[in-house]
Amino acid sequence: IIGAEANNGLGIAGIAPDAQLMALRAGLSLQSGGPFLEEDDLAAAILYAVDNGAHIINMSWGGPERSFLITDALHFASENGLLLIAAAGNSGEVGIVSPAARNTTIAVGATDRNDRLASFSTIGASLDLTAPGVNILSTQPGNAYTSRSGSSFATPHISGLSALLLSRFPDLTPQQIRTRLVNATADLGFPGWDITFGA
Repeated sequence: IIGAEANNGLGIAGIAPDAQLMALRAGLSLQSGGPFLEEDDLAAAILYAVDNGAHIINMSWGGPERSFLITDALHFASENGLLLIAAAGNSGEVGIVSPAARNTTIAVGATDRNDRLASFSTIGASLDLTAPGVNILSTQPGNAYTSRSGSSFATPHISGLSALLLSRFPDLTPQQIRTRLVNATADLGFPGWDITFGA
């Protein structure tokens, strides 16, 4: 969704096809009836991204519990100038999941192709933005494509757009990127920011 090659006649074109990607798989355990997020693996991946030159961390994951370990890792990433973008959740209710609920993270909900809020999109006071997240075509294992839905598929749209902003304006801070994203939105729902669509 972020970096798929454009103009090759295959599948999709990414939002920022020339972005350099650092794909880190971490944190998923299928033991004991999972899946469960393994906080030590997730924190290690965040620290690895910081130590190896990442500018943006796309977090298409989340959960109801706030982990001190992940909180510390994200604080370290934020202090080192990384832009943190995370999926708001898929409960369809009030209560943004962590880490999207953190004030240093851009929380992303999902809309459909008609700019309506997706029925599953989590809402709440921590929501920053919404982006397309229903029937999003993306790659899948086995050299194939599939359509999926969720705030996890909306989040890379915002991460890709942020990568484009950084490529054009490399000195922007995370807060400046957030401000530009918010100021460039189509205002859906109630005028101004609201808990359903964010900005």
